[in-house]
Amino acid sequence: MSDRAKTAQSPFRALAAEAAVLAGGGTAILLQLAHPSVAAGVAQHSNFADAPMRRLWGTLEYVTAAAFGNDTEWRFVRERVNRRHMAVTGTTGTGEPYRANDADLQWWVAATLCWSAIRAHRRAYGRRVVNRHTADRIVRDFGRLGTGLRLPPETWPATAAEFDRRFAAALNELHITDEAVRAKRELFAARNAPLWLRAAMPYATTLAVDLLPPIIAAAYGHPATRIRRFIAALAWVPLIIAGHLLPPAVRSLPARCILARVRRAAAAAG
Repeated sequence: MSDRAKTAQSPFRALAAEAAVLAGGGTAILLQLAHPSVAAGVAQHSNFADAPMRRLWGTLEYVTAAAFGNDTEWRFVRERVNRRHMAVTGTTGTGEPYRANDADLQWWVAATLCWSAIRAHRRAYGRRVVNRHTADRIVRDFGRLGTGLRLPPETWPATAAEFDRRFAAALNELHITDEAVRAKRELFAARNAPLWLRAAMPYATTLAVDLLPPIIAAAYGHPATRIRRFIAALAWVPLIIAGHLLPPAVRSLPARCILARVRRAAAAAG
């Protein structure tokens, strides 16, 4: 992706192209699992050893297709997600019924993607890069992910401030269940992933947990101690340096690889 092409992009696409934003993928998954209904759905309708990594890949593909896919690719990804959600219904451990296609759950899933991506970008490039005006535009464009999950467009916040208020309120409703903790362990163990990915997971874990709200990180067993903060700060150094020294064509390489994966899958599906 050239500098000229990137400057012509919307802030949403420019943000989604950055490799550093991928660090927020694991964060989004952990936030989603922190909702008891999401954790129950993963536990009851998936193979735990496979589901977390499949969910992570699905998350990255969904965001990438929303940002850069053509109409066919975007339709393929969102229909695949919605088709999988159709059968995900049940009851949580406390007896609460859930449906994966419930509007509140779909809002939460889309919101975690938006929040985690912006947080990762700010962690790598500083808060001033995504100012209030730019954040408003990014939040509005992230609504595409929500409507792709069949959310009514009017349910998505129009400004970053409105989004932040609603997200903060939703955080108060979260509860880390045993199912969520188990899924978190499976996600970062990556037992069925390629060797290179398993080797990278301790690093990815550090980045993902660092972006979590402290109370959520602590509930997953990662309290914000001084040594943990120091290790996390060191972990971000390579991404921060790469973000300032590497050209956009290099920084966007992971996003292009993920898009190529989506295109192959869409072509194979006909």
